[in-house]
Amino acid sequence: MESDELVEKTKGMQNNQTDSLRSEENNMPNSNCRSDLQSLNNQTLIQLDYLKYLTSKGGPEPDEYDKLTACFRSIGDHVRQGHLRYEEDISVWWKTLGEDFSSLHMMQGFVFLKPHGYAGDFEIIDRIYQHWTSPYAHLVKWDRYSHEQAASQAVRNRKTYFCNLVAGSMHSHPPAKMDILNVGCGPARDVLECLQLQKDIGHISIDCLDQDQKAIAYAENLTKDYSSQVRFILCNAFKYKSEKDYDLIWSAGLFDYLDDKSFCFLLGRLFGNIKSGGGVAIGNFSENNPSRDYMEFGGWFLHHRTEDQLFELARSCGVPADNIAIEKEPEGVNLFLRIKKD
Repeated sequence: MESDELVEKTKGMQNNQTDSLRSEENNMPNSNCRSDLQSLNNQTLIQLDYLKYLTSKGGPEPDEYDKLTACFRSIGDHVRQGHLRYEEDISVWWKTLGEDFSSLHMMQGFVFLKPHGYAGDFEIIDRIYQHWTSPYAHLVKWDRYSHEQAASQAVRNRKTYFCNLVAGSMHSHPPAKMDILNVGCGPARDVLECLQLQKDIGHISIDCLDQDQKAIAYAENLTKDYSSQVRFILCNAFKYKSEKDYDLIWSAGLFDYLDDKSFCFLLGRLFGNIKSGGGVAIGNFSENNPSRDYMEFGGWFLHHRTEDQLFELARSCGVPADNIAIEKEPEGVNLFLRIKKD
């Protein structure tokens, strides 16, 4: 989730969805088709009206969360059925709903507007990590809804997962020095919290790789108290070449932006830099993501994968089955592909 690999920028706003449907209706000679189209038009407008209603009263209350989630699911169903299009129709809805729904000073508005040019940037990830809420009172309820999402909790859980992963490695096989590569590091708050929890950090060295200069600057400032343990590298992961080998290669939120071909290519490239006995841990959102429709409504698209798909991707890269494990955080939304190198 922290890198902009293969993620398209949101395109410009186009014709109003309602006008488009009415235009199609006028060209349909069959009365049954016209009736079906009018029914679809009414259904989608009900969802838009509900979002307008919530926006007019300053966002959803907790007892409205389930209905709001169902609203986004219904919109997602219309998209999957081909009745609505995210880039053309839904973007017009955002404009219709106005700044009280899509301001940069709120979580969902930041996601939709993508001020850094890509989805899942370092700033929105760190806002999720910190339960950030808007300084403007009329936007806070929307932020609270965003943070209650299973996807948001899963993102926070992966910090804990990384900290436990490093602690477990240090305890079970304490190396003289543990070298870690963090690919698509984003804000590096997982690195910060990991180092804060360790009693003896002198044996840990972490290289953080990201292609966004602003992400690097942000992360460097965040981890400035640990500059002797953390080194930042500005580079595209696909172009990164290292003469150094690592005990652990960690990538929390890059690989679920990649298609299968790119996933395997990058995994194979990184695998050559793992020490014997070391391993890889790769985060990827599961298809079991109840927040998916809300995310995609905001233009945040991922390659969701099942446990079996992750296993087969690793196998297709030549990894022996016995060296592969699939783990998950408590929400079951963020999966982790674990690979050990003999």
